[in-house]
Amino acid sequence: MNVIGIIQAFYNRSVRVLTIAHRPRNDEYWTMAKTAGLGMALIGLIGFFITFVFGFI
Repeated sequence: MNVIGIIQAFYNRSVRVLTIAHRPRNDEYWTMAKTAGLGMALIGLIGFFITFVFGFI
């Protein structure tokens, strides 16, 4: 493919994605926020327990 064809294909794919995408509704936003917060808390707890266990060794 030439450069113009590559750029045109990228543009067409980008337009298709942007027409499908939408801003999250309030309930979707809060679900994502809770999931991300839970994930961060879980990773923090794992790190805390690893530090705690190796502190006694």
